[in-house]
Amino acid sequence: MTLFFADSLELAHTLGKSLAVISGLCFAGMTIALRKQKDSSPVESIIRGTLLAFIIGLPWIIGAPALSTSGWIALTLLGTVQLGLSYWLYARAIKHVTALETVLIPVIEPILNPVWVLLATSEHPSRFALVGGAIVLTAVTLRAIATSRARGALAPGPHVT
Repeated sequence: MTLFFADSLELAHTLGKSLAVISGLCFAGMTIALRKQKDSSPVESIIRGTLLAFIIGLPWIIGAPALSTSGWIALTLLGTVQLGLSYWLYARAIKHVTALETVLIPVIEPILNPVWVLLATSEHPSRFALVGGAIVLTAVTLRAIATSRARGALAPGPHVT
């Protein structure tokens, strides 16, 4: 994470970067809480968390300019598809993966964001961002390989003597 901030750490962006770190810590806390509920129903916790985020963000919504019809449509789609559907799938998947995988798999999406930006706008990510992303993707890949091999070694099968 330090590599992502290393090339442009300025006091002017401290608030945004601090909020990004806090957001990551909150996501980690949510993942831990959902993982503890894996044998029950974590969907209710996601609904409560989304309502809490709505309540926290309400002062900024009230003070914002009125949205157009297309703005409301976009906001509705983002809330239901990007957040609602993805969190519902996440809550279902969390029952079938390890605690580490529940954190590592979603990390791939923000790591790939600079790639999507590059493809869409030709804006090139910094060298530090590329190195940081490569480290995370390598760690996720190696962890997945190690987990797969460990599961294969533990799987019951015919014993050859």
